[in-house]
Amino acid sequence: MNRFFTSIAFGAAALFAAASYACEQGEKDCVEVGTWDISVGIGAGVRTNPVEDGDDIPLVLIPQINYNGEHFFIQNLDMGVIVWENETQQLNLMMTPSYDQVFFDRWNPSNFFTESNALISSGVNGGNKNDHGGFAPEIEGGTELVSPGFKDVKQRDLRNRRTAGLAGIEYQFSTALADFQFQYLSEFTGLHHGDEVRLSIARHWGSGKHHIIGSLGAVWQSEEVVNYYYGVTPPEADARGTYVADAAISGIARIDWNYELTERWDLRFLASYRQLPDEISASPLINDNKVITVFFGGVYHF
Repeated sequence: MNRFFTSIAFGAAALFAAASYACEQGEKDCVEVGTWDISVGIGAGVRTNPVEDGDDIPLVLIPQINYNGEHFFIQNLDMGVIVWENETQQLNLMMTPSYDQVFFDRWNPSNFFTESNALISSGVNGGNKNDHGGFAPEIEGGTELVSPGFKDVKQRDLRNRRTAGLAGIEYQFSTALADFQFQYLSEFTGLHHGDEVRLSIARHWGSGKHHIIGSLGAVWQSEEVVNYYYGVTPPEADARGTYVADAAISGIARIDWNYELTERWDLRFLASYRQLPDEISASPLINDNKVITVFFGGVYHF
């Protein structure tokens, strides 16, 4: 299965063409046919870090890069091929980096792109994809926790939790009331061989120069994913504590407000909340059961 997704995803990257949805020239929320949409947010924000002794992640500069072609798209760190589409639906093959590694590496690229690996809240009507070696624990059984008080992350020799590559299918469906999105992704870089399923629903509101997007969603991660990032092996625990978890489902809520100041400048406020499931929050590496992201600032469109 992983080899299948690897083949279709890398084959997709070779199909670089011209425009996905018809787009009126100058339309604010739409990437024009065959053109790049590049912007940068400048402001103040933070993403909380649930890892014990992990520093919260400041958000000061937030770039956004989008391209839509007839068969190919790029949205920040995501890319893919449009397999089939009509006025309300779209089926894609896509690649994206994993999300959970951001908590273990301040300079992970995903910490600079708030759109990637989160709820994609534009949907089909938005006309684009924008907002407008490894370890696998071999301990059998379900959730196991030994020595739960052992949480001194900085003083132990943790294995390197690397960014995994995910590839799979994406289906989007748009109605007059909301946009729906489904993704099935499988890891192809040989780190943990896990799978993720992402579901979201987004609603758009617009009035004058104001544009608001509200999103709700859920992310299911297989036990291979959860254990790769949040499991604790005997070498890491130094014989003081190990942890093995089952598959887990995280809930996500998000609100995005945009106000057009000029042709090139917008004001933007973004807030998102990710509820960590017990399978993650019970890990000796974790000291919180949520992740909160907030950003407010100006956005300049090049």
